[in-house]
Amino acid sequence: MPMLDTNLRARSASEIVDAAFALYKQHALQLIVLTAIAMSPSIIYSVLMSGVQPQTLDEIIAYLPVLAIAIVSQTLAGAVVARIASDFYLGHRADIATTVRDVATRALSILGAIIMLSVLGGIAAMFLLLPALWVVSLFYATIPIIVIEKKGAFAAMARSARLSKGNKGHILGTLALVLGIFMVLSIGLTLAATAIGGTTLQVIVSSLFAVVVGPVVNVALMVLYYDTRIRVDGFDVEHMAQSLSTPPLTAPMGGSVA
Repeated sequence: MPMLDTNLRARSASEIVDAAFALYKQHALQLIVLTAIAMSPSIIYSVLMSGVQPQTLDEIIAYLPVLAIAIVSQTLAGAVVARIASDFYLGHRADIATTVRDVATRALSILGAIIMLSVLGGIAAMFLLLPALWVVSLFYATIPIIVIEKKGAFAAMARSARLSKGNKGHILGTLALVLGIFMVLSIGLTLAATAIGGTTLQVIVSSLFAVVVGPVVNVALMVLYYDTRIRVDGFDVEHMAQSLSTPPLTAPMGGSVA
């Protein structure tokens, strides 16, 4: 069987997706467990509220906590996956307890980033598609930067903007490919669940899909983050120099420990 190509180098959009799937395949259990832990409040609440169909303004307002919990849970899931997948990608030792603890210490920064990005995204969306896409490409790496580089929300947004300079087309193309694959699979499963059962089954199937397949999206975002660091900062050369001076605790992805 050929060796999985997850070495540090600049990649095309399709190569980033390939690397994300390779990383996910080797560490699926840990990534799924972490995603399930982070998304458990959202999943439980969504199942309990599955029979509620808000129609009036008051009902819609009452339903907003469900949406807020979902956004926060999914963002935290992305954060913990990005954190541990980064360790896997760089060949470092990683475990679930350490990852959860590290992300928990950054919770306020993550929450602040969610609020600021939601406001900016909402304002941009008012000016149609192109401004919204520009905001997405500008701040694509904010959450990975918070948990990997341990920066605050404002500093992480500024760092993401710097990494996106000259790379916005590449960033949007990669995100479109990753999310396109995710959406096609998600819609297919949702239609199947709709044909078989009711709303509760749809919620359960969607939640399981998010837990099992969702980590691939967050791993791809992490690989994209390092891809732009390689293009902007020469991170591959920097990492190689560090590896030569300090042997890794685990083998690089796709290799084996001697």
